[in-house]
Amino acid sequence: MNRAPFAAVVVALALVSPVAAQEARTIQGAAILDHPAGKLAVQTAELFHAGKIDEGIKLRTKAEQADWKKAPAGDRAEMSARMKQRAPEPKAFADAIRKGGVLKVRADGADLMVPMEKGATAIAYFDVEGGVFRGTSGPIVVPGQEEPVNEKRIQGAEILEHPIGDLALRYADSLQTGRMEDAMKLASTKAQADWKALPASEKMESAAFIRKMVPKRAVLEAGIRSGGLLIIEDDARATLNVITTEQKSTQPGVVSGSSTTTAIPFVMEAGAWKLAR
Repeated sequence: MNRAPFAAVVVALALVSPVAAQEARTIQGAAILDHPAGKLAVQTAELFHAGKIDEGIKLRTKAEQADWKKAPAGDRAEMSARMKQRAPEPKAFADAIRKGGVLKVRADGADLMVPMEKGATAIAYFDVEGGVFRGTSGPIVVPGQEEPVNEKRIQGAEILEHPIGDLALRYADSLQTGRMEDAMKLASTKAQADWKALPASEKMESAAFIRKMVPKRAVLEAGIRSGGLLIIEDDARATLNVITTEQKSTQPGVVSGSSTTTAIPFVMEAGAWKLAR
């Protein structure tokens, strides 16, 4: 399901070592259309673009289908309109996949990123359920932005000396302690207005999803120190990219874990940095 507003874009890569190594593999271009996830992405785009949202939802995981059925009729109508509007045109989508699509395939799912016209990107996410690829999100088109005139990059611990570093940590702290309204006070005026306009049911779903995706304060800070990257464009917008890792032993001799890349967007408003959404 579409969950708005997204505070972070997250891509999780499954890692298992050393006994049961299952590294993600990359498929590019036309070969994607021969993979089940690629075929599913195009099929879903065809349905969503035609306004057949309910049929497209049937191609998603059982959990996503259950969430969709539980949503109030008004919410489903609003989300259906948004999903149709943001779905890629099927032929252009397939052509763009052939030209430059990248599919990251893991044992438990896959992520598809496809460069589109005017700097836009089409994205779709999949899980493996019962040995079959099923959709979890997308495909949707994320509009591109103009190339910045000035770009500044800050790495590692130096990020914590920048106002965005402190803002990110306060945001994570508010999220993980259940203070969603306090977290949204750190966002831009537009983001706050969009949040207030959401139906109560979608607010709850969105808050739960964001809390799941954004690391706890201590984990986020450690990720920033060990390899965070802050990209500031024209002193008007910025993105904080952080990789966090988690490992656990599921059985003797097997250590499994995940490496998650979180991208948190910011915008300058009235001389102060705010969460962009």
